[in-house]
Amino acid sequence: MNSLSQVRSLLVGGRVTSRQLIIDSLNRIDATKKFNAYITLEDREKLLNDADESDKRLQHQQQQQQSGVKRELEGIPIAVKDNFSTSKLKTTCASKILENYIPSFDATVVSRLKEAGAIIVGKTNMDEFAMGSSTSTGHFGASINPYSRDAGESLVAGGSSGGSAVAVKLNTVSAAIGSDTGGSVRQPAAYCGLLGFKPTYGSISRYGMIAFASSLDTPGFFVHNAVDAAILLDVLVGRDCNDSTSIEHPMQKKFQQYLNSRDNNQDMKGLVFGIPTDYLVKEMDPEIINLWRETVDLIEQAGGKVVAVDLPHTKYALPAYYILATSEASSNLARYDGIRYGASTSGAKSLKQQYMETRSEGFGAEVKRRILLGTMSLSRGSYDNYYNKAQQIRRLVSDDFNQVFNRQSVDILITPTTPSGPFKLGDNQDPIDMYINDIMTIPASLAGLPSASIPLAHSQSNNKSTPTPLSLQLIGNRLQDHKVLEAIQKIMSLNRYNNFYNQININ
Repeated sequence: MNSLSQVRSLLVGGRVTSRQLIIDSLNRIDATKKFNAYITLEDREKLLNDADESDKRLQHQQQQQQSGVKRELEGIPIAVKDNFSTSKLKTTCASKILENYIPSFDATVVSRLKEAGAIIVGKTNMDEFAMGSSTSTGHFGASINPYSRDAGESLVAGGSSGGSAVAVKLNTVSAAIGSDTGGSVRQPAAYCGLLGFKPTYGSISRYGMIAFASSLDTPGFFVHNAVDAAILLDVLVGRDCNDSTSIEHPMQKKFQQYLNSRDNNQDMKGLVFGIPTDYLVKEMDPEIINLWRETVDLIEQAGGKVVAVDLPHTKYALPAYYILATSEASSNLARYDGIRYGASTSGAKSLKQQYMETRSEGFGAEVKRRILLGTMSLSRGSYDNYYNKAQQIRRLVSDDFNQVFNRQSVDILITPTTPSGPFKLGDNQDPIDMYINDIMTIPASLAGLPSASIPLAHSQSNNKSTPTPLSLQLIGNRLQDHKVLEAIQKIMSLNRYNNFYNQININ
């Protein structure tokens, strides 16, 4: 399946039908089951009926010789992470406790996709309750990175939105929705060689997205290029009365227009890129350091201005994040008690036993670990020493970014997305080692800033038949998502990178 913009062009031009796309999507899903990208699929007949209705609307548009796109995503198959509520379709959050939960409503993200004509083919795999960096902590097994080619070796897809990344990389859909709390879209995008976009916090509604850490959770997505990202931003961004944290965005419905108005070339004149020296950590792979340096050189050659910047509180971001996120998770997950909804143990002799057995049986090890950590941080003896101090660090991290963007007039920060490439499934069993995978993405999450991971090269440090991807992260100022899009388009159009997706074919 081609990129979102290419598929849309084919549909509008009558060169392919939505029914053909759905059949192709289902065939690819069936042929790639071993990668475990999906948890639940929509009913085949319903998908085909929806596709036929889209084809009728598209055909009418063609017969009337109507130009332009009436509905941005008419007839296009899209996958959605399994922590977004979908009416009449299971939403499990990859947890045993919600194994058979069927919502009665659509999340705002889902309803906006449907209003734009998209067809939701299924719900993708994830870490349980979005808690993880490998898509291996869920009740339904691990998703496998499509770059896992060597016999007997499975690479992680990244997490927690790994299923969505795998679904796009395997060409089962052109785009997939994920959620990003501390890097859960950007990290899988880096591991699977895709563009992963996390918008400004609040710009896309969280209504109907099952909460992990409410002040950090941000809907995001996986696509192939900046044009695709602009299409989805035009569809999804906007105030929602059902979400008190959602905001009006100055570029709402104007992302494609903005991107089209910019010079679609490699000229970087007028853009100021900041290089945070604090992101050069000892754990970083030398290949990623080299890619970072080479990309900075290419930006300067293309006319961009590059300056070194200081983000001095970056080193405190990781521990602060895990205190804040787990504290919010402890509160949010208190609702899963076996009484109101979700799985419930049978035979309990008291309400306390009901609670204990339901939660002990329903939650996996990583979720339990984070609930305990969060509960401890919120306890009377720890609240001031941990939670309050973590909030203070969050403010200092945000102030660092404000200093760089607003006082030093930097447009975009460019950093690595991850300190290393994808690791083998089963490695990094130590939770602390796993948490370090998010060290590059967490600061932007704490500040609520728009950021994206872009694939720019392949690793050459091994003898694998299929080298793994290497990516960099772009971070913009608050509500400057369009500037991030512009930087993505220009950097990915550089000669060294413009054929990235043609270098490798994942079957």
